[in-house]
Amino acid sequence: MLPDFERKLLRIMYNYAAKYRKMPSMIELQRLTGRSHAEDIRAALLVLEKERYILWENQSDIQRITILEGWERS
Repeated sequence: MLPDFERKLLRIMYNYAAKYRKMPSMIELQRLTGRSHAEDIRAALLVLEKERYILWENQSDIQRITILEGWERS
């Protein structure tokens, strides 16, 4: 089970990518999540990658994230 913030971030990225056909920027993620520190978002992204919800090979660019699963597993 994902922590609340990671689950929220995954849903934001999934919905944003579905609507705009691209991943949100860090500034957009900060605005959409309400978190002002990029480190918090980066840490949550690393959790999502570790749990295999996203694929993030080039960790210097969040635009290249691939969502493997858009919903939390039951």
